Amino acid sequence: MPIETYIGRFVTLKRYNRSYKGLCPFHREKTPSFTVTPDKGIYHCFGCGRGGDLFAFVMEYEGVEFREAMEILSRAAGIDISQLQRNEKKDPAYDLLMRSARLYNEFLTGAGGEPYLQYVKGRKIGDDAISRFQIGASPDQWQFLLEKFPDELQTMERISLARKSEKSGKHFDFFRGRIMFPIRDSSGQVVGFGGRVLPGSDNPAKYMNSPESSVFQKSKVLYGLFENMSSIRKSRTAIVTEGYLDVVGLAETGVDLGVAPLGTALTQDHIHLLKRYADHVTLMLDGDAAGREAARKGAQLLIGQGFQSSRMFFLPTGMDPFDLSRKYDGRTIQEFLESSISSDSYLIFYTLFPDVLGRAFQKLADPEKPAELTQGIRSLIHDLRFDEPPGLEEKKAAVERFQKLYSEIEDSIIREFYAQEAARILSIEVGGLIQQLKQRAASAQGNQASGYRADQGRSAGRGNTPGSQSGLGIMGPGKTPTGREPAQPAGSSGPGATRGSQESNPELSRIHDHLIRCERSLMVKLLTSARFLSGYLTELRQLDFEDGDSEILWRVLEDRFLSGEGWDEDVLIHSNLPNRVMQSFSGLLAADGNQDQKNEESEDTFKELLLHHRILRAKKKMSEIRGQMVVADEVEQSYLWERYSALLKETKTLEFQLRSQSAQNPKNTTSRGESDPPGVEN
Repeated sequence: MPIETYIGRFVTLKRYNRSYKGLCPFHREKTPSFTVTPDKGIYHCFGCGRGGDLFAFVMEYEGVEFREAMEILSRAAGIDISQLQRNEKKDPAYDLLMRSARLYNEFLTGAGGEPYLQYVKGRKIGDDAISRFQIGASPDQWQFLLEKFPDELQTMERISLARKSEKSGKHFDFFRGRIMFPIRDSSGQVVGFGGRVLPGSDNPAKYMNSPESSVFQKSKVLYGLFENMSSIRKSRTAIVTEGYLDVVGLAETGVDLGVAPLGTALTQDHIHLLKRYADHVTLMLDGDAAGREAARKGAQLLIGQGFQSSRMFFLPTGMDPFDLSRKYDGRTIQEFLESSISSDSYLIFYTLFPDVLGRAFQKLADPEKPAELTQGIRSLIHDLRFDEPPGLEEKKAAVERFQKLYSEIEDSIIREFYAQEAARILSIEVGGLIQQLKQRAASAQGNQASGYRADQGRSAGRGNTPGSQSGLGIMGPGKTPTGREPAQPAGSSGPGATRGSQESNPELSRIHDHLIRCERSLMVKLLTSARFLSGYLTELRQLDFEDGDSEILWRVLEDRFLSGEGWDEDVLIHSNLPNRVMQSFSGLLAADGNQDQKNEESEDTFKELLLHHRILRAKKKMSEIRGQMVVADEVEQSYLWERYSALLKETKTLEFQLRSQSAQNPKNTTSRGESDPPGVEN
């Protein structure tokens, strides 16, 4: 199928000479910068940098892996690949789960499913949603599935579709008399089920999920991610809710960005999965005590995994996202979400004054005004509109609570920023708070902290000296505590620089190119030295990839490592990678193979590459913040400036570490620029 024909289904393309142009489907733009070149069979966006062949477009646009992209294109071209699929080795459990989902769906819409369908329709769930999410029902029969699949008992028992009675020794269906929600992984394969009893049932387990099995791990699957993946990928935004109906209900209003963990709190694996598809996450939670605590844990996890821009929207007690979707249309819900609260602001305030927040939640819990709760909490946090200002004893207790959060944050830059925000809320001098917090930490560490105290004495003595760490309190956008404009890093245009795309922002374009070269070099090192992955797994899993080809290869290597498989350079041929990825890295491997390096030198280079990536990411964020400052309000500008200052300090620290590392490894310190990673082919 011609590339312009397929992409033309989703993008309005106009012919320009031998190419086609249109508005990029991967980011918002007003002037077309998305180009399709039929002669070469490729697409490229000069605004966001995305590009590749037709397979790459399907993988990016649909949010699928190579196999699924091949299936989508085969269906579009009218090619039958079922025989190929049948010949592939595959766990029979997947096929059984898919057939079970179809049976449940057919039962719901058939004659026997009338009471279940009546409940679904009574909740105003339409036929489109039933079809899209393949909602079904399991009859209140002991052996509905067992009778349908009599020869697959062993597989059914292994994945808990069937259980064996300890009393009678007979087998029975695990799910009986429930509305059934198939749970799909990110590739669309059914891996388990969630079941809900009908109202009036005497079964105490209202909701029940498939037990974990060889094909289903709750902590690694998010309900609704596959069904909503296209919208999530396009907007780079996801909304985390609590249950199946929440996801379904929001999707029916057009807010098809919802996902839900399966009877468990958010995990690091959930966050890691979301990072593949979204840059922004909003937690939509109940405003009761459990919801507030879940928000605290979720905020800490999201921020710790790099979602610094994550946000929260709280609903009055007794209302969930599904209820919201039954009362309001999608446009109104989107307007509600615009009043959401930044996760880090919530986390800091919750730590300092949980009781104050609790009283505010109770006061504002009007189900007829669902947005009023979040707006009120936001005003409390940002404008400090206390009903009764906290006294000295309350502030002392708040500092005690904050000490625990402060000590749990590993990143020193984020730790300092949190201290600054806490000082603002407490209305105390930030230098004094930081000094006290560090003294507490030093005291807990004993003699190891002696040098720490000396440094505190120096910084405390500087007080409001421009540029000192203790003087970076919240003093308004773009100002140091003395009121003077801060010095800008070389080559920057200041926090108030005009926002622009990579095409119109040479700095972003340069950083983008360096990041791609750095990531490709990292992947080449992993291909030739698998031991690096085990030694640097934590750092590698935190990479925010700029280069799509490197991310595709990383997912393959990560999956192999986690499943206990090793690899050599032939992994490029045997992993169903897109041709462009295989060819690109084959060429890079050939170039890298000509370098006669010892193992220890190669590891030094790997460490330098990781440091370079962190530096480049920080610089990219700084450049983006300078653009955001233009349209931010006063509160947001203050927050952005502090983030900018923290990133600037982080960059200087990382560059110092890099110089120290390079000094120990002089063979990598050839004449390259400050941002040119070692071993990167230009």
